[in-house]
Amino acid sequence: MWAGDPEQQYDIPVRKYLVLAWLVLCCTIAFAAAQTIVTKAFTDSKGQLHIVTSDWQDHLIRPEEWQAGGGFDSIDIAPDRRTVGWLVLQQLSPLEGGTNYSYSVAADLDVWRDGQVIRRIPSPFGGIKDWVFWKGGSEIALYGAPTHGPDFFFSQLIDVRTGKELAHWSIDRRDYVVPAWAKALLENETLPSPDDLTPWFPENERKAPDKEGHSPHAR
Repeated sequence: MWAGDPEQQYDIPVRKYLVLAWLVLCCTIAFAAAQTIVTKAFTDSKGQLHIVTSDWQDHLIRPEEWQAGGGFDSIDIAPDRRTVGWLVLQQLSPLEGGTNYSYSVAADLDVWRDGQVIRRIPSPFGGIKDWVFWKGGSEIALYGAPTHGPDFFFSQLIDVRTGKELAHWSIDRRDYVVPAWAKALLENETLPSPDDLTPWFPENERKAPDKEGHSPHAR
């Protein structure tokens, strides 16, 4: 016959059950957090950006002081439903913009994931004109152009995790092969044909010397 305390005998399986229930609860919470997705992203009448997630959280992004009244534009949610990107606009005064009027320019591209901005990508030129997610949100393609002057459609492919440039492309008559990521980025743009580029790249442009060191134009 067991001579122990009956209450202690009963407490052992109860405690095991409570510990198991606690572990299951923790795993459930962790799994739910990992599966949290973005349901929508938008700006309000005050220019503030809202990112709403499936756990009913409203993540608020306010414009920064350096934006000088600029807001956010081109907000997009990646196919992974965890990553959000948008253009950060800066309002330029007539003096800053070199004009007789004020206007906004997309100075940066912000990337948000899991509750925070994880990457800020600066404009390669005067401003970012357009951008798209690539490879489900792990990469971003962006297209920058000067605020004044000719547009060579300079485009970059950026790795979101590291912020490093993976590739770049721009208008070049000698190598007019548009990569797939740039085609997706520039699908709404009217690119000039190779024949249209002659005024951009005159035939008398300086060429590299031959193997003997002679310039083609010196013969």
